[in-house]
Amino acid sequence: MNARPGFPGFPLFDTADLIHEQAELALYPDLRAALDAVPINPDKARQDFYTARRFLEKYSDVSGTYNRFRSEIQRFLNYTWLIARRHLAQADSDLITGYFAFLKTPPAPWISRGIYPAFVSQADLRRSNPDWRPMALRSKAVQAPYSVTQASLNASRTALQTFFKYLVAHDYLPKNPMIDVRKRDRNAKPSLNQDRDAEVRRLTDWQWSFLLETLTELADSNPKFERNLFVIVTMKSLFLRASELAPRPVDRNQVRTPCFGDFRRTIVDGEPYWVYSVFGKGDKTRQVTLPDAYLDYLKRWRGHLGLPSPLPVPGESTPILPSAKGDAIGKRQVQRIYEQAMVATADRMEREGFMDEARQMLAIRSETHYLRHTGASQAIEAGADIRHISEELGHANATFTESVYVNSEQARRRTEGRRRRV
Repeated sequence: MNARPGFPGFPLFDTADLIHEQAELALYPDLRAALDAVPINPDKARQDFYTARRFLEKYSDVSGTYNRFRSEIQRFLNYTWLIARRHLAQADSDLITGYFAFLKTPPAPWISRGIYPAFVSQADLRRSNPDWRPMALRSKAVQAPYSVTQASLNASRTALQTFFKYLVAHDYLPKNPMIDVRKRDRNAKPSLNQDRDAEVRRLTDWQWSFLLETLTELADSNPKFERNLFVIVTMKSLFLRASELAPRPVDRNQVRTPCFGDFRRTIVDGEPYWVYSVFGKGDKTRQVTLPDAYLDYLKRWRGHLGLPSPLPVPGESTPILPSAKGDAIGKRQVQRIYEQAMVATADRMEREGFMDEARQMLAIRSETHYLRHTGASQAIEAGADIRHISEELGHANATFTESVYVNSEQARRRTEGRRRRV
């Protein structure tokens, strides 16, 4: 398959479940031909490709991270080879500065209207998709211009930082070229029409109270909603992603299933408290402190399951969310449980006359991260140390946490602004 005229680039990396197939390119004739035709030394281009492929393979069991890194790295390699006419070992601050300028105003042929897969299957081969582009315009409006947000540029920076650290550690680069790039060169162009406050995708306090009240009432009257209540409270209170309540592969032969043994009681300075060990993104384990109020919901769920003790005991292997077959439910089922809860809450809102609020709940019925963001935002606004919340979220540092979640100062500023006299 050949790319459309005007776009010189090509997709490089397949999906997470097929990246292992690209250790050899026997199934990728278009990719082999494209690598041979790049306007730099083809051997060095192939070396760049295989080095980047090994890096991405490390993240193939974490789909969200893999997809973000894959998108950024194949876009960066297309720019490096086809526009800058360099290979990875020549990456320096000038290349990175030029790349970020390119991200802000990419040529039109590099942008697709809609998102397309990189490769498609054809006659037992994986052929390059001619509709694929490094950038995608998601708007359905015909005349909508392409623009890049600061959040998108920050995500690009994060992906490249991780990639360059890998290259330095494997002696592919002498030093990280991001170090010498000026911050302003990584910033999006200012927009006079853009709201300066970052959008935080969270529930309002009223929405959360209404959701919790709805699920409690449903579970009191119908035991089948006990699981919805437990999942929603757990994801919100412990800052969990949907994937962190479901079995996940730790390597090719093992799967880790969240179980009640992950809850642990410990004592510090004579005071008992409970923590939950989360196996999260990047195969990293973190511990989240259980709020005292959460223990009642944990006891309620265990009582519903008919377990012998109100709270978990050391080494307990029972899955936290058992399936009807006795194993554990998967990520998609966790997402469906969330969606059922949001739809049930929206139905009650409609019955009670809150029509706008019901539409808002339905609009986010598939976005499970709202619970994690809500829990973290409320904790920070209540005065919790942001460093502690950052650790329990699994963030690399508190600065990133502050950039994502609402903080009490912004909330206080808005409240005081609304109270000003005219």
